[in-house]
Amino acid sequence: MQILRTVLVAAVVVLGFSPLPAPAQDAKAEDIEAARSEMLKRWGVDGLIKASDVEGTATALLARPLGEQPEDQLRELAKRANAAANFVGFILEEYESYYRENYRYDFVKEKIAPFHDAYATLSNRLKSYRNQAYFNLGKKAADRGDEMTAFFMFRDAYRLSGFTEDEGDHKGMRYQAEIEMKKLLGLESMGTFTYWK
Repeated sequence: MQILRTVLVAAVVVLGFSPLPAPAQDAKAEDIEAARSEMLKRWGVDGLIKASDVEGTATALLARPLGEQPEDQLRELAKRANAAANFVGFILEEYESYYRENYRYDFVKEKIAPFHDAYATLSNRLKSYRNQAYFNLGKKAADRGDEMTAFFMFRDAYRLSGFTEDEGDHKGMRYQAEIEMKKLLGLESMGTFTYWK
């Protein structure tokens, strides 16, 4: 009996000094803080990148002949356009999530679609600047005989582009990059997919 009493007293003392479990809301708050901290570490290095600044730079740089597009500026454009697309994507994600959750309700989809589509269009335009910068870097590397760098620059433009183009001859960035990779590999005789229509 004395042993049982001693064990019970010890248990009460241990439990009395143990921290209480945190409410679920506190755990979520910690997750939010940790996630924000991680995002700041990842994205806060170069500061907030504005889409309009990237578009202005891209329009001016990519309008020049290829020989007048400095490689350091193309690399910087690719980096900044990618970051800007990601920032826009953070907003777009929430529209996409809400859209998916309410896909059965036409009135919701109709109200959400214009905002969703505007963000998606902007994000895709920023990505197209990034992809064009990689493609142009590939062309410059190929022109100077650096086939390995050229191949992987073309590969980035290829893999990061949409699989099909909805307009025109359907020979957009992905198609163009594949053609360039095939030239480097001596595979020009192989066909290249354009569109399924």
